[in-house]
Amino acid sequence: MEKISEYLALISNRENLYQFLGRFYKVEIDQTLLDHMEGMCFPTECGDDELAEGYRMLEEYLRNLGSDPLTDLAVDYARVFLGAGIVGDDAAYPYESVYTSSKRLIMQDARDQVVAAYRAKGLNKAETLELPEDHIALELEFMAHLCHETQQAFVTQDWPAVSVCLKEQMEFLEQHLLNWVPAFCADIEKFAGTEFYKAVAKVTNGYLRLERSILEDMSAETGVEVACKC
Repeated sequence: MEKISEYLALISNRENLYQFLGRFYKVEIDQTLLDHMEGMCFPTECGDDELAEGYRMLEEYLRNLGSDPLTDLAVDYARVFLGAGIVGDDAAYPYESVYTSSKRLIMQDARDQVVAAYRAKGLNKAETLELPEDHIALELEFMAHLCHETQQAFVTQDWPAVSVCLKEQMEFLEQHLLNWVPAFCADIEKFAGTEFYKAVAKVTNGYLRLERSILEDMSAETGVEVACKC
């Protein structure tokens, strides 16, 4: 029972972090989120050097906010993720299709594939949300949803369901995050003007890399085999 409690705590933390990361990419930072982050403590030992560096950079940024951080971050968000004021492709467009299609276009095969994955879970994008389904924020939120399903399976000790949940997470991680997010995060670091978004890129990339190990370990400990393309 103690081990199940450990799993539940771990999965809850993973769900929360996926939601947290998704929020960074979905819309600009607002005062509520900035205030919340100023009161946070980030881990120093987290199993991945890039992730730890990203947390350190976030702490440093939050300790030294300028006179108008919301404007600074809004301008950087628009430039990095929307290409505002940019000529050419010098931006980190947050869509899987851009990074996995030959012509770097949106709404390509990757979008169709994630739509199928969402619908298989009975999920549909809100009609008011003007984001393609393969936007990084929605893919991260989907991983959070899969984590929540895994929690429920652990609570009821439904081990076949646990097996399915962990396999689904590994497959989505491999096929729709690790296949393009490293290049996306490298572009963020290249084009971001604030240390904040450079830090977010490091946290995102480091955490997703760590996730592969976490899922492998959980699967091994629970006797579940997952398909990994390591």
